[in-house]
Amino acid sequence: MKQIIFIPILSAAAALSLLAFVSSCAKVSIDKPDQAEQYIDFSTSVETKAPVESSADMTEFAVWGYYADVDGNYVDVFGRINQEDTGVEVRKENGSWVYEDLRWWQFGVPYNFFAVYPTGVSGISLHSKADPYLTIANYSMSDSIGRDLMLATAPNIIYNEGEATQPVPLTFSHLLSRIDLVCRPYSDQNVEGYEPRVYSAKLYGLAAEASFRSDQYEADNAQRNGWTVSDGSLTTEDAPFAEASVSEEGQVIDERTELMSDVLVFPQRTFRPGMAFKIVWASTNDGNQRSSVIELISLPLEAWIGGRHYVYTFTISPEGRIVFDKPSVQKWDEAVGGIIIVE
Repeated sequence: MKQIIFIPILSAAAALSLLAFVSSCAKVSIDKPDQAEQYIDFSTSVETKAPVESSADMTEFAVWGYYADVDGNYVDVFGRINQEDTGVEVRKENGSWVYEDLRWWQFGVPYNFFAVYPTGVSGISLHSKADPYLTIANYSMSDSIGRDLMLATAPNIIYNEGEATQPVPLTFSHLLSRIDLVCRPYSDQNVEGYEPRVYSAKLYGLAAEASFRSDQYEADNAQRNGWTVSDGSLTTEDAPFAEASVSEEGQVIDERTELMSDVLVFPQRTFRPGMAFKIVWASTNDGNQRSSVIELISLPLEAWIGGRHYVYTFTISPEGRIVFDKPSVQKWDEAVGGIIIVE
């Protein structure tokens, strides 16, 4: 081992910027192996599309990691094992992922890494044992509406002495489901007096808080769940989970209209009574408003799976009825109409 000043080479511009910074500050020596490429770094990708479309949309994430030494003892890579904290922040600078206080690979031992997007998520604990897992306690959707939540794991990475190390590959998958509520006009709008309007739309009866376990998520990969909802946090009609922004005069539906867009919800294995859309609407321009409560269990869909996008589309008919379309499955960029289930 030798004492050196280490500057990670990210790009020519980054190197010049960092060199200027180091020159203006007190220099600090750190211990590192002779081979400069042996420090732990990261590469990212995104498994499915949602509010975050790709890793290019990410600017930061938090990471946890540990390895088992030759005696079988767990060693925390970043000093945070079995603690509830927000992880080590990894941020994008000049196209590369960087973090403070670089760590170096130990050869011949298996590493496990967990990463969460975005940073700052509270209630996270990393549990170290033969089958490691990460938990998020009491995650509140009321504080996180519109914010994506993703997880990546990189288990059992081992390098032997003399091997060239590679960036830790982190493939992020979405832990939440994505919901849209869409209204479209009747196919024949040339009906006398027909002027459909929506005055309000609410989604409620869902839990606003839940806890997550990564081992349950990975074991149940087909359903992508891993969440245990808190019944005490169920939302109500008066305090809904999500609500459309509609003026007092109502929204005239003369074309496909998104009433709710990109509402992120906890995955559901089954729907329970009380989980519903409530829509106040009219089919004519005479101000005769009607109210409809549509329970999710009454619609032809059995579950919400993490990382999937569901679009609920309904029509207001001239006869004064709300009609939800039948389910269909299409590609992401064809997500129009119906209840659409998209990977």
